[in-house]
Amino acid sequence: MKAIPVDAFCQFKFLSQITYSPEGSSACLVVTEIDRKKDEYRSYLTLYRDGKFQRLTSFGKERSFQYLDEDTLLFPGNREGEKPEEGDISSRWYSISLMGGEAREAFRFPIPVSKVMPLANGDLILLGSTFPGHEDLYTGEPKQLEAYQKQRKENKDYEIIEQVPWWWNGSTYTKGAYTSLYRYDRKKKSLTRLSALNESVTQAELSPEKDKVYFTVYPVKPHLKRQGTAQLKCLDLGSGKEKILCRSKKDFELRGFAVGASFLLVMGGEPVHGLNTDGDFYRLDYATGKLSLYAKHGESLHSSVGADVRYGGGRSMKMAGDVCYFISTRFDSAHLYKLEEGVISPVFEKEGSVDSFDICGGKILMIGLYDMKPLELYDGKGKQLSRFNEKALRGQYVARPEILNVKRKGYEVHGFVLKPMDYDPEKKYPVILDIHGGPKTVYGPVFYHEMQYWAGKGYFVIFCNPTGSDGRGEYMDIRGKYGTVDYEDIMAFTDAALKAYPAMDKKNLFETGGSYGGFMTNWIIGHTNRFKAVASQRSISNWFSMYGVSDIGVGFTEDQNLSSPWEDPEKLWFHSPMKYADKAKTPTLFIHSFEDYRCPIDQGYQMFTSLIAHGVEAKMVCFRGENHELSRSGKPSHRLKRLNEITEWFEKHRD
Repeated sequence: MKAIPVDAFCQFKFLSQITYSPEGSSACLVVTEIDRKKDEYRSYLTLYRDGKFQRLTSFGKERSFQYLDEDTLLFPGNREGEKPEEGDISSRWYSISLMGGEAREAFRFPIPVSKVMPLANGDLILLGSTFPGHEDLYTGEPKQLEAYQKQRKENKDYEIIEQVPWWWNGSTYTKGAYTSLYRYDRKKKSLTRLSALNESVTQAELSPEKDKVYFTVYPVKPHLKRQGTAQLKCLDLGSGKEKILCRSKKDFELRGFAVGASFLLVMGGEPVHGLNTDGDFYRLDYATGKLSLYAKHGESLHSSVGADVRYGGGRSMKMAGDVCYFISTRFDSAHLYKLEEGVISPVFEKEGSVDSFDICGGKILMIGLYDMKPLELYDGKGKQLSRFNEKALRGQYVARPEILNVKRKGYEVHGFVLKPMDYDPEKKYPVILDIHGGPKTVYGPVFYHEMQYWAGKGYFVIFCNPTGSDGRGEYMDIRGKYGTVDYEDIMAFTDAALKAYPAMDKKNLFETGGSYGGFMTNWIIGHTNRFKAVASQRSISNWFSMYGVSDIGVGFTEDQNLSSPWEDPEKLWFHSPMKYADKAKTPTLFIHSFEDYRCPIDQGYQMFTSLIAHGVEAKMVCFRGENHELSRSGKPSHRLKRLNEITEWFEKHRD
């Protein structure tokens, strides 16, 4: 049995976007792999039909798609390989026949288009970008484009900010751009705007008859605080009449919708837990327009189970007639459920994670993490249909998570322990405590490459779900408590692990975490010296500066701390790890990315500088061209560098 190598993830295939054809005769998914020579990810459309898989594309850039009809796929891209001219914002969509042949350009739009919805007559409903000051770019008029390009050229050395947020993680400066609803006339090859100029569209779906479009909007300005401003609208495509169906208000926060056969399923509810409140299901009758509670849920509607072997997303909810199928995280796993006639019941429950799914004619396909394997395709009963990653782990040691629960006052902290390879209870082994991000996510019994790598190198790896984690209702509500009960939960779990496994060497105890886990790493070193060394990744150190520089800084800071820099500055400073930096003694490695706009790099700079100022050993490794997703979707070489830096830091300080 061999240890999992540090670059094992480079051999994995990452599955996403599983989608049935309209009649269910086939299904398509995106399969992504890593090209080590080019240091990049290559994604391909892959057909699943009659139990077999067939790669449809070869360009390597196909990361999203949709069925145009039973035998045709539609996807965005630039297959000609032409470098777009400066200021070119047009988008191309290609079609490919499942009967064979090459992909051909089907549509070219004058603006960026993120979603295409075909109508019965061949026209399309689109979600496309609107640029303030150049709202008519969608017309394709050359003069409009020339004016836009001229302004961009004149201002290439400047960023003019008029909205918050002014940038977005994984992207760049927003320049105030927002999403609008359009109709594309296929015969005239022209676009018509359907949504108002002062509205930003976040979701749009067609009715079953494709004669209406339902969509949610937020006001473009002010864009600072979006809570309580959402509206759900319906546009009759025949008459052009628009009406508001429901809106957010003080006791109801609209969070999304799904289109059923005889009613609209609306997700929302009273925001009793702030931003982290999970909505209930409401029924909005088409005939009466009445909105009424359909089913209580109060839990997530997606998989929040953490992993580092994903690339891409997929569907987490779908209406089949009037039955809603959805993914929800409960305890430490994400399962598939259905809502029928107001009753929620399980469709498939197994330890692990359903990442995405689709259903057609009663048949279900799921992409999931099960049995300590990377992603594979499964049917609705859990039968494994693909073997994309079978060879990647053959003959390698995969540690099985052992459950460790710790009783606290009125609740239990749930966690896991991975034993080192060639474990001998008579020997002593170093320990790595790994803390998840979020904080509203969970660790579950799924394959996590970095943890398996450390187990293969002879470390115990321990991880848990403290207060603030998802999957247990209001357990996730940590507002105003950062660094208090969550810290106590993690330390209690660590103590319990050391007691339950005498082979753990408490003198060689290490810790790491990213995002919220980075916050907790920074907090830990200011409150205990029990760790030999730690690695703080994409962290928060100062809630004051986080407020003004993060893409979610304003709303997230105020919501999670129940405070603001003016309302209760002492409370904000109390929850800032930097306040306690003068107490730190632990050697600390900081990992951060220059384009991380979620937890901007200044957060790492501040904590690093504070430690150096107080004579604490510290090191900071900063990645160019990366953002908050470095550990999950960063360049392969950067992901390797990151993991090697963390591991070498621990090895350096290990007795």
